[in-house]
Amino acid sequence: MEFLVEFSWYEDERIWLATSSNDKFAMTLDHGSFDALLERVKIALYDIAENDLGYHGEVKIKLMVDRTVSMDVLATA
Repeated sequence: MEFLVEFSWYEDERIWLATSSNDKFAMTLDHGSFDALLERVKIALYDIAENDLGYHGEVKIKLMVDRTVSMDVLATA
């Protein structure tokens, strides 16, 4: 079983938002730390797979990450 989870960074709120859904479930979680959010996602998807979908076996989580980072490149003489 594979879950596709989209992670998006919201700079104004300084949070990561994780969303995943299909025709049988939906999940939305947020956290200020990417790594902490990933751990929360793992726990939530374990619960969904086992309790909501009745699945037992290997679960893969495919991450789609959306974050834009900018930087200034300064010319030197």
